[in-house]
Amino acid sequence: MPKSSPREKRREARRQALVLATPEFKIQFAEPVARRWLKEFFGRPVRAGLLPRKVCRWLACHKKRRIATSFVAKQHNARLYLKREESYTHHSTILLLELIKGRGEEWSRRHRHLTRREREVLHWLARGKSNAEIAAILGIKPATVGKHLERIYPKLGVENRTAAIGFDSENSEISR
Repeated sequence: MPKSSPREKRREARRQALVLATPEFKIQFAEPVARRWLKEFFGRPVRAGLLPRKVCRWLACHKKRRIATSFVAKQHNARLYLKREESYTHHSTILLLELIKGRGEEWSRRHRHLTRREREVLHWLARGKSNAEIAAILGIKPATVGKHLERIYPKLGVENRTAAIGFDSENSEISR
């Protein structure tokens, strides 16, 4: 049996799923794996067919105050990233879920391999800045910021901004 490369192992350790819910937090559609993750990370919802209470509170705060488009739940060696996506209708909420398994010390080891500029980009990304805003702050082009992000994601073992932000905030807490 051939050995898997580190990249293949990272791909195996990541999973993604989709949930579609009403503004009242009733699940309209959820992939079976998404339902399982929600149950594993948040427990059973108050009523069947509803999103878990913590997710409902997060969505309600996001809707009212326009804050935090992503939410991270941690459990043992795994993290579940939830990202609210804009819907074309007001009758539904789209949640993208990404499960990342891996031990914190492995992530910390990879984090040290970021260049100084990549760490700066990650710092501003974690503070909610867009590529254009990061570019203006650092005095570089937005396309260069995008290229830095393309290099940052595999080094952190993540696939998107939300996961990278969660990774940065987790390591900031660890280093304090």
